[in-house]
Amino acid sequence: MRSFLVVHFLLLSAAMMPLRAQNAASPGTPTDDIITVNVLRDRIAVGEIGQLFIKVRNGDATMPERIAVAGLEVSFSGQQSSISITGGRQTIETTYFYRIRGDQLGTFTIPEFEVRIGERIAKTRPIVVHITENSDPEAALDATKPFFGKLELTRDTFYVNELVPFTLTAYVRGRNAIHDVVTADLDHESFVFRAFREVRTDGADVGNTYYSSAVLPSHLFALKPGNHRLGPGKIVVRTLEADSSGFGLSTFFQRTASRELATNTLNVTVKPLPDGAPVSFTGGIGSFQLTATPSLTTLGVGDPVTLDFEVTGVGNLRTMGAPVFAIPQKGIWKTYEPNKKLNDEEDSDGFRTGTIRFSQVLIPEARTGTIPEFHLTYFDPAKAEYVTLKTGPFPITVNEAAPGAAPTVVSFPAGGSSESAAKRPDPRFDDILHIRTGAPQWLAEAPSGRPGALFWIVQALFSIALCTVLGWGAVRWWSAWNESRLAPLAEVPFAKAMKRLPAAGSPRREFFHAVAAALASWKREHPSAPPQVLEVVRRVSERCDVVLYSGQAEPDSPVSASEAGEFLSLLRRLPTR
Repeated sequence: MRSFLVVHFLLLSAAMMPLRAQNAASPGTPTDDIITVNVLRDRIAVGEIGQLFIKVRNGDATMPERIAVAGLEVSFSGQQSSISITGGRQTIETTYFYRIRGDQLGTFTIPEFEVRIGERIAKTRPIVVHITENSDPEAALDATKPFFGKLELTRDTFYVNELVPFTLTAYVRGRNAIHDVVTADLDHESFVFRAFREVRTDGADVGNTYYSSAVLPSHLFALKPGNHRLGPGKIVVRTLEADSSGFGLSTFFQRTASRELATNTLNVTVKPLPDGAPVSFTGGIGSFQLTATPSLTTLGVGDPVTLDFEVTGVGNLRTMGAPVFAIPQKGIWKTYEPNKKLNDEEDSDGFRTGTIRFSQVLIPEARTGTIPEFHLTYFDPAKAEYVTLKTGPFPITVNEAAPGAAPTVVSFPAGGSSESAAKRPDPRFDDILHIRTGAPQWLAEAPSGRPGALFWIVQALFSIALCTVLGWGAVRWWSAWNESRLAPLAEVPFAKAMKRLPAAGSPRREFFHAVAAALASWKREHPSAPPQVLEVVRRVSERCDVVLYSGQAEPDSPVSASEAGEFLSLLRRLPTR
C-alpha cells in the first residue's frame, strides 16, 4: 500500500510540473513565499543546543553547512521531507535543521541570506536568539525535555586551593534508557578538575515522568580568587532506543543513539587565603594529621639519614609541600629537596581521608644529639584559620667521622645535590677463573665415506610408504568429489524445516542450526519480500551466527524454554506462500 501511494504521488507530481512552471517566478528573482525560517525556542541556555528550522516548499534547495554568526555556532544537522495534497494541489515541503549553540551570554541575530532553489533565489528573514544563563540547578530538571544534564556543587563559596566535590548528572527519559557514558567535560581556565573515573547509574521521577540517570562524581579546586561562572558542563551518553521495525523484535535487538547533554551553570565565589601565613605553610587546605619516623638513630658526621613524613586527612593534598624545620639549621644539618609521593587511590576526594608521604634526606655537619622539630602548617577552611602541626625532636646519636674517611655520596633523581665522590677504585682482573693455559688436545678427524646399502634400503622403504599414503588419500578425495558433484543436496521447504526444529532443552548448537536452516529456506522461497522483513531475518540470522560461532556462549548447553519460545514465535510470524 505504501509503495502504491509513493508511485501515485510521483505520477501526480509529474503531471502538475508544467502548471507549477507557469506560476513560478522568473529565474534569479528573489522570492520569500516559498521559504520560512523559525526557531524552536528563541531563549537558549548557555551551552545548550537549540534548533533552527528552514522550510522550503516545492523545491530542492542548496543549503550551507554553517551559518556565520559571531558568538554562535550554527551548523547543519539534517533534513526531512513531506508531501500533502490540499484541494487537488500537491505540496512538497522540505525542512532543513540547524543546531544552535552559544557559549557567551547576550542577544544574537542570525542574519538573512539567499538560498538557491532550483533556478530561483529565495531570501530568509533574520532571527533573534537570546543566550541566557541557567544558574539554578533545580530549574535544570525540566520534565518537558527527553534528556538533559545537571551540575551540582556542595557549596558555592570557598577558598583558593580548597577541595570542593561536585557531580555531573545525565537524565534520559525512560527506564534503563542510558546504555553508557561516552565522555564528560567541565572546563575552566581558573579551576583544576579531577578526571571522571566513576559512574553511578540510578533513576528518579521528574514531575510525573521517570528518568534514568548517570551520576559522575569528581572534585575541583580554584587557582585564583574572584567571582567565576562554572559551566555549562557537557555529557555525551549513548541511549537505548526500542526496535522500530514493527515486528515485535525489541526483546532481541536494541539500537543506541549518541546524545549530547548540556548542564546548567553555577556562579561561585572564590575567596583568597588570609594574610599572615606562617613560614611553615606549604599549601595544604583541609584538616590533617602528621607523623614522622627517622630511618637511623646512630650515624656519623657526614652520613645521611632519611626522615619519613606521613600526612593524613581530608582536603587538598596535591598542593601541599613537605614539613620544614621549625628553626633553620644552617651549619648543623644539610638538607636536600624532599621526595613527595601521592597515589591516586590514596588521594582525598573532599569526603574520604587521603594520605601523602614525604621523604627528607638530612646529613649532619656536626655532632648533635637530636633531629630538631619540624612544622607543617595548613589552612582549615572550616575554622578559617591556619593550623600548625609539629613533630619531633627525635633523639639521635651522631659520632665523629673517622680520620681519613671518604665522604659519603648522596645522589637524587631530580632537584638534589651530592657530596664529592670518593676515590675511584683501581680495576683488577684476577677474578677471571677457569681459563685453560695448558697445551691443547687435538682430536683425530672423523672418518667419512659414501652411504652403504642399508642406508638406501631404508630410504626406499620410507618412499614407498609415503607414496602409498598419498595415493590412497587422492583416490578417496576423488570419490568424495564425484559423489558431491553428482548428488546435489536437496533443498528443504520452510514448512518442513519448521517441523524439524528441536524442542526446548535440546543443545543450543542443534537448535540454532535448525533455526538458521529454516531462515535460509524462507529466504529462498521469498526472494521479493519487503525490505523491512528481510532486515529482520538478517538480524535474526546474525544472532544465530553469534551463538554458533562467536564462542561467547556454550553451544552444547541446553536452550531454555523462554528463548526457544521467542524464536519459534518469530518464525511463525514470518509470511508464507
